[in-house]
Amino acid sequence: MGVVTNILDALRRIGSATQITALKRQDAQLVGKEVLQRCQVNIDGPSGRAQAFVATTAPVEESVVILSEDEVRPINENVVYGENFLAAFGVTTGPKWTLADLDTAFEAWLLAPEKLGFTNEAVMELLGAMFGHYCVVQLNMRWIKLSDADGVTLAVEGVEREFRGFPFQTITKRIADSEYGFFVPVFAFIAKNAAEARLRRS
Repeated sequence: MGVVTNILDALRRIGSATQITALKRQDAQLVGKEVLQRCQVNIDGPSGRAQAFVATTAPVEESVVILSEDEVRPINENVVYGENFLAAFGVTTGPKWTLADLDTAFEAWLLAPEKLGFTNEAVMELLGAMFGHYCVVQLNMRWIKLSDADGVTLAVEGVEREFRGFPFQTITKRIADSEYGFFVPVFAFIAKNAAEARLRRS
């Protein structure tokens, strides 16, 4: 990993603000894990080319539980309520919202001096539900509860192929870093993983 490590070290010093914060987040996530490989990948999406940093770690013990219909219901209620958040921050597309709409509303909220009662936690729950729902519908995914040494989290995973997304963490990290414009490229990265993932064993 020598050459890759040198490139990543250089990006930590002279990369764009987005690259620097992305590497900082990834460094924090990898603490205590056995890292097998790290690389930078380019992803072609509807908004052009985006970059992502990918790390492969040694397998860890985990437990995965597929959420029941009753457990998914409050998430879907947040998807519907999220339209109120979009409207409050200038996006009036109603139920036909897009990922670009999520980016627009999130940016407006992040930069707004008045948050209109939408706390960090509320935005994470609403937009996390919306982003996860979009992945479920577009990429044939399902909601899961994932438990490992780092704790318990809700995520989405492929129904037929082995890939995952973490919609709530995706937003929480960007709130902490005051970063916006990520929904479209993150989805493009998950879609790339979906296309390359192996089929689940029956």
